[in-house]
Amino acid sequence: MLNISEFVSIAEIIKSRIRRSGGFPKFPVIKIDERSDPLTCGSRTVEHRPMVPNYKIVGGSIPPYGAYPWQVGIQAYKEHLGSYEHNCGGALIGPQLVLTAGHCIKAHENKKMRVVLGDYNLESHDDFQHTYKIEKFVIHPEFRKNGPYSNDIALIKLKGTPRVNSHVQYICLPDKNEVNRAGEWCVVSGWGANKPDYPDAFSVDLRAAAVPLISLDKCRSPDILGGRRQSILDSMICAGRLNGGVDACAGDSGGPLACKKNGKFYLTGIVSWGDGCAKKNRPGVYTRVAHYQKWIEETSKKLGT
Repeated sequence: MLNISEFVSIAEIIKSRIRRSGGFPKFPVIKIDERSDPLTCGSRTVEHRPMVPNYKIVGGSIPPYGAYPWQVGIQAYKEHLGSYEHNCGGALIGPQLVLTAGHCIKAHENKKMRVVLGDYNLESHDDFQHTYKIEKFVIHPEFRKNGPYSNDIALIKLKGTPRVNSHVQYICLPDKNEVNRAGEWCVVSGWGANKPDYPDAFSVDLRAAAVPLISLDKCRSPDILGGRRQSILDSMICAGRLNGGVDACAGDSGGPLACKKNGKFYLTGIVSWGDGCAKKNRPGVYTRVAHYQKWIEETSKKLGT
């Protein structure tokens, strides 16, 4: 069962003003008094608690606007449409810096791309939504060295510095020695497909799902994801329900797998790859952010941030 305390502490509940969002009656929403605590990385002013761990991106869980303020959308220009369209997700990790998957950038590196912060509904302009051009990006130099999704990480520098507010916030980065426990519940979010049979039909609204972390040994077993073209490397992390039904899908790539510790959310993983979406014994595979802490720090300096 999902341990609710992993997402919201009793102290938070006591200090907060509790209400229900009329549009989302299944999801308790806690509006934190913004005067009580200044915004810091990994914090948010709107809470979302998937109380039952079977709500999913594939199939739908729409959180209230502002519940995942570090979530960004990466858009690519489609010549045949003459417009920018959603391509991948990402996470805001600092002033001008977005972390995403290497394969998201590689596929469109010669095309026009832009990043949208404070977005919620892809078909409307949301109150805190702002669009930024990409000044520079760096794909990990060893991307695909040990398989098609190895070192699947990229860093983007935005042209302009976003204003942090209740709906745009940095997510904390884990320490390089961070150890995550199998069975720990985390949250994955994005605008990816919510029906596995229609991977190109992205969700209009941002969705989120609670998923448990899975040990690498379990993930490497032949009946899970062992023996694939892409091995499960130490630089990866697996998460998802082994009985299926809950998963990230096409369009969620590059987005955050966020785990809450000591009241803050940390970017534990980046959506990378999987064997289909939400299949039994086929959890999602994420780039393990802690493994790349040094690369992120060094690359950030090279980008001048």
